[in-house]
Amino acid sequence: MPSATPVPRGPSVLALGSAAELLTRPGCPVCRYAAEASDRYLAWFALEAHADPVTVTRWCASLGACARHTRRLMGQSGAAARLTAGYRYVLQAAQERLAGRGTRLAACPACEHDEASARRVLEILLDGISETGIQGRYLEVGGLCVPHMRAACRVRSHRHAAAWVVQSMDASTADHRPSLDLLAGGPDYDADERARLRAALPPGGRLPAGACLVCLTAARAELAGLARTAGISSDRLAEAAARDAPRQGLCLCAGHLRDAALVGDGHVAALLAWQAEVQAAGLAWLVRPPVWRRGGNPAGWLRRGHSSAPSDECPVCLGRKRAAWQELQRCRAVPQAPARGGAQMLCVRHVLALRAADPVAGRAAAAIAVKRAGTLTGELAEAFRKGTWAFRRESRGTEANAWRRAAAFLDGGVFGGGPPPEQP
Repeated sequence: MPSATPVPRGPSVLALGSAAELLTRPGCPVCRYAAEASDRYLAWFALEAHADPVTVTRWCASLGACARHTRRLMGQSGAAARLTAGYRYVLQAAQERLAGRGTRLAACPACEHDEASARRVLEILLDGISETGIQGRYLEVGGLCVPHMRAACRVRSHRHAAAWVVQSMDASTADHRPSLDLLAGGPDYDADERARLRAALPPGGRLPAGACLVCLTAARAELAGLARTAGISSDRLAEAAARDAPRQGLCLCAGHLRDAALVGDGHVAALLAWQAEVQAAGLAWLVRPPVWRRGGNPAGWLRRGHSSAPSDECPVCLGRKRAAWQELQRCRAVPQAPARGGAQMLCVRHVLALRAADPVAGRAAAAIAVKRAGTLTGELAEAFRKGTWAFRRESRGTEANAWRRAAAFLDGGVFGGGPPPEQP
């Protein structure tokens, strides 16, 4: 079997324990730390954790990883053998959950690990930001990206440090335009793969076998939202910023800002300038609350039209969620929709969501999903058997691709809402 993804070579930022040690290279130190921590976690999973009972149990509780981390696991060397074995346990857990009472899924273990890593290094940085010489070094290397500035503003024990970090953004961008890495963080190893999957989406009105109806509808709405955002001309972007866009809910999340930049090559500069204005206004609200929140007279603030905080709800995320919810409501109206045409129409996550919204329609969809999970489990067992030494010479059939179909069955977003590829 090919070797797994290698552990990153040193020197490692994970061994650093002070703000001075973190601020040695340009770029967001939290992004750099979290990226290496994520790489090492996934490498550890590939090397040994995929066979650890405690880890397998934890992944069964969440029914696998999120779509983004699943794609990264699939890109590792030897992924087919590992995930063929691992998904057998995860599908058994899915069958039990579908047949039993609905309970909340655990969060993606890889996401929890990444978030804990980012929180840890962010606290180290905020703890040391007031030390002698640290603020000057922070400005030299560029400091935090905007997403981690927002995270810093939510750390209540470091309000003053977070306020200084946000104010330093004006100084760091005074002489040049803000970059995509500053506004969206990075690195985003999944951005190119998301773009490829969006380009491969089946046309409207067509539902290929193996695709989740709700995930596909949400993906099409996401693509339309990105096209609208990226297609706005420079003049309209400037006009939107002049209208105080934060209150219009036009602040793109980090992932969709990168996606929009890839979709609209000709408008990237205008898009970044617009988002810089929007995000700066949102950050200012977080660190400099208006007078009515400080106990002063709110009348002047209200007369100026600032009665509510700027919205940081990403419009593309909002459109995606709304489309998914509407499609789920249509599934409620037609309980047998998950079986239409003999194709699997809902992934496990949306079957569980349907059951929570409508127990009657959910039970019908769950019964179909349980049968599908049983079939996939059998295919995975056959693929695992043929992967052993004793049976290695037997010809491979469609079961060789079962691990990809299992991933799409658990979460239709793994392949961007579309069906899994046919090749093993």
